[in-house]
Amino acid sequence: MALCDLMNKIAKKELLARKFTCIEYMTEYVECFNKMIDSLLIGMGAFQQLQQQNPTIEAHNFSAWESRGLPNLEGDRAYAIDALKKAKTGDPSYLSSSAASLRGISKDVDNIGGFGEWWQRLDKKYEDDFLLKLKQAKKIGSNIDYTICGDWLDDEILDEEITGSIDETELLNYLKSNENLDDIS
Repeated sequence: MALCDLMNKIAKKELLARKFTCIEYMTEYVECFNKMIDSLLIGMGAFQQLQQQNPTIEAHNFSAWESRGLPNLEGDRAYAIDALKKAKTGDPSYLSSSAASLRGISKDVDNIGGFGEWWQRLDKKYEDDFLLKLKQAKKIGSNIDYTICGDWLDDEILDEEITGSIDETELLNYLKSNENLDDIS
């Protein structure tokens, strides 16, 4: 029987909590945030090119994205980067706050008229890429936030529909030196 087959819920929960609060995972969150913004910029650039080719194209709420949506997300990204620096010095609470803010993005988006029909004027790949990267950043951020704040209910941290896939072999990397699964089971 492989070592991972012996991992019980208690050990798995502890190792997941360590993973979700380690600097490498927090860095992954900030990298996903950066990729999401980059994807938005690419989509917006493609729409601007389309507008140049066809000035009468319906822009829906594109100007709101230029004036409010993008600047808000860029500010959130700057906050996430700063929060990561603070986490590296031992204070992860700012990163938790950043992640919680990103989870609330749908309310912010609603305030500027939603994601907008301007996306529908483009090849679907632009919107799909942005939404995929947004989803990834939100999932990682939620894992960080719920763990730091102790907001996991019962065995929610073990629910891959919430946290994403769980690789038990990878979790073994979060054992402390000279620690084994029995020590945390």
